[in-house]
Amino acid sequence: MLISILVALLLGCAKVGPPTGGPVDKEPPRILSHYPESDALEVARNTKVEIVFSEPMNREQTEAALFSSPVGPLQLSWHGPRLRIAMPLAEERTYVLTVGTGARDLRGNALTKSFTLAFATGSQLDQGLVRGWVYQDHQPMAGAHVWAYDLGTFSGEVGLDEPSYQTQSGADGGYEFVRLAPGHYRVLAFRDANRNALPDTDEWLALPSSSVEVGEEEVMAGDLALARQQTPAPVLKRVQAIHAERLMLLFAEAVDLQELELEVVGLTVESLYAAPGAEEKIYVETAAQEPDRRYAVQLAFAGAPVQWDAPVRGSARSDRKLPSFVGLTRNRLAPSDALDLLFSEAMQSVALAGLWTASDSTQALAGDWLWPAPNRARFEPAEPLAPGAYRLAGSAAQLVDRADNSLADSLLTLSFTVGAETAAIRGQVQAGEEGRVRIAAINEDGRTYAEWADEEGRFDLNGLLAGTYSIWAFVDRDGDGEYSSGSLSPFRYSEPYGHYGEPIDLDADQIVEEVDIPCR
Repeated sequence: MLISILVALLLGCAKVGPPTGGPVDKEPPRILSHYPESDALEVARNTKVEIVFSEPMNREQTEAALFSSPVGPLQLSWHGPRLRIAMPLAEERTYVLTVGTGARDLRGNALTKSFTLAFATGSQLDQGLVRGWVYQDHQPMAGAHVWAYDLGTFSGEVGLDEPSYQTQSGADGGYEFVRLAPGHYRVLAFRDANRNALPDTDEWLALPSSSVEVGEEEVMAGDLALARQQTPAPVLKRVQAIHAERLMLLFAEAVDLQELELEVVGLTVESLYAAPGAEEKIYVETAAQEPDRRYAVQLAFAGAPVQWDAPVRGSARSDRKLPSFVGLTRNRLAPSDALDLLFSEAMQSVALAGLWTASDSTQALAGDWLWPAPNRARFEPAEPLAPGAYRLAGSAAQLVDRADNSLADSLLTLSFTVGAETAAIRGQVQAGEEGRVRIAAINEDGRTYAEWADEEGRFDLNGLLAGTYSIWAFVDRDGDGEYSSGSLSPFRYSEPYGHYGEPIDLDADQIVEEVDIPCR
């Protein structure tokens, strides 16, 4: 009897729930089953659609990623991982339900590819299929909203009114619209940063180069390149005096210094630069501040004022922090490259002739020095560097900050490699319309090679370093040499853009040929 009571007490105190610990769930959710079946015909008009996920989902995010075509009201109900959808169904219509890649499980893992379910209340399905890819900065963009407008039936304003069909791009940037009715369609994509389900003017937007005609065969809509129609003004979060001759401006995100204008009323601004590795922090070198004096800060970005009303109080603190050498901005160089040395703060832009010293393990190079930024020194070798590994050493005594503080280390050492520019990529851009074609390739270091293709679209990118390259092209319709992303209001098509699907790995001396890039 006593044993029974003890067992009951222990069971009553036991914690019931999922086990703690163990590996973090990084597995993306899947769709296990659905009703009706794909491409079902003669579906009853009172049918409720059911989608079963492989695990419980974040309901809010999943519902926001659910799209129906034709657009209509949806009544949603959840039963664990099972989602039921009631929607008005008309006679003799094809319906398409899409669960986009914005759908996530409770751990935040997203679907890797949009799921589409098509069915019909009549005896046949629409057969149209449109496929394409979305890119941002020439890299595949997952989770972009992709809209398609049937221009034969749509009478509203593109980008403001609901489209005929909706989906989202997958992990590889790809998207597709299935079971479209025959007609002419206009496709666009955008990143919905503020989650209002609209392509706002300050968000990333991709417009097509033309409409596409949909029949009963697959149509490639062309690659969509996301661009910003309007650069949003940066959000300034804090201004503070670091010491008597330096201010720090902290923005919500990285800012382009070339677009930033700054005035501190009553205080001379001598230079600006971004913190290495943290471009949301902008350091401002100033004349000596008056302790406790309040200085008004006036900012503009791309000519537009940036709101900031709080003054900054002058500091009496001296700069006693030793500067440091951060490193080279690029450690893999081409023979004709200069060396850019990055420091933690603004330095005195003194002549650095004779900085490099030779020893058994290091080399001394001849060349010229200049200071392209307050915290960046550039060494331009007198002769192109031969391919190979380099190690340089120099005395840091000449390198001091504006307060005469020397580098923390008395010896400056750096290592880098110089590659041979012997690889090449050759191929042809299939543009299908008149206009000069610009072809470009960028490697993992951010180095870009570009040239104009010939009249038949053939190109030959020579003198490349070994590495991994993304390749793209555009047709320069307006002849200005720059890619035009079009306009939403008033609507204007973009220039045709094409991206070569997979990155290309190049070894030294390797020539990759027959690289064909459709550019629609």
